[in-house]
Formats: sequence, C-alpha cells, structure tokens
Amino acid sequence: MNIEERNPTRKRIIESLFTLLVKKDYNDITVSRIIDKAELGRRTFYRHFKSKDDVISYLTKLLMNDFANTIVHNHAETQEGIITSYFEFWENHIDLLKLLNKAHLLYFIEDNFPQLIFEVALKTGHINNDIKEARALKEYEKHKYEFSIKLGGIWKATIIWSLESPRKSPIEMSRIINDIIK
Repeated sequence: MNIEERNPTRKRIIESLFTLLVKKDYNDITVSRIIDKAELGRRTFYRHFKSKDDVISYLTKLLMNDFANTIVHNHAETQEGIITSYFEFWENHIDLLKLLNKAHLLYFIEDNFPQLIFEVALKTGHINNDIKEARALKEYEKHKYEFSIKLGGIWKATIIWSLESPRKSPIEMSRIINDIIK
C-alpha cells in the first residue's frame, strides 16, 4: 500500500487491516486479528484508533491529503487539470480502490465525499482559508445540488473506470468528464 503515514504504528495498523482484507470479509476482521497481524498490543491499537472503522476513516483522510498533494504537485488550476490529477491520484491507489470496492467499504468515501473534496480545495488553495465558515456554508447551500450531481457523477465514473481493463488514462478520463460537465 502506497500511503504516506509518518507514524509507524498507525501505518502498521492500516497495512495489517488491508492485508487481512485481501483474504477476509471486513465483518470477519476483528481488532484482535488486526493487532495480531501488526504484532502490537491492544492498548497500542486503542491509543491510535477507536475501532477498525476509525482506521478506514483515518485512511480516507490520508488519501484526500495525497489527492491534495497531487493537485499541488501538478500545479492543477483548471477544472481539466484537477480532474486529470484526480484520476492520476486514483491510478496510484488503484489496488486500494478496488479492494475497498470489493469489501463494500466505499461508503467511507461516498458518505463524506463533498466534505472531503471541500477540505482538498482548502488545502490546495482553491478555496481561500480566510473565507468565514458561514459564508462557505451559504455558498454551499447555493450550489449544493449542482455540487452533489457533479461529484456524484465523477465518483460513479471513478468506480466504473477502476473496473475497466484496460483503463483509460487520467488524461482521457479528464477529457471525457469535462466534455460531459461543460
């Protein structure tokens, strides 16, 4: 797994959970199995996470940080550049995306997708950090349906794309998406 996590204990826990997910159903994986695989104690696990769901939620935040870093690294300023960066990011994490899909865990991303993307926009400077929260909420309310339809469509296209063989390149996907949402 190619996730940037500076805390080695958290990284071991995350990697252990995903190693187990390759062979076991998520519902059959217990905290005990995770800590056995990670060769850690129970207290160590609970010092870092509240539950195995918390591990997945934390991983989602790490993924979105990586997505933000991809946007910054690519100097993506346009919609096309951001969408290309988005598919480059997922191409780099395709095995993880497929595993989350197979394990029926995509809802950890789906349920929070607008908020996660909003946080990415803040981190990349596409939304000014100085905007007051009330103003940001007012803007969100004004555009929430448009925002939800676009993000929902891009997310569904991401899942379809991840299952294709061969997959289209990030540039091809960006062109397809941009042609649709223009």
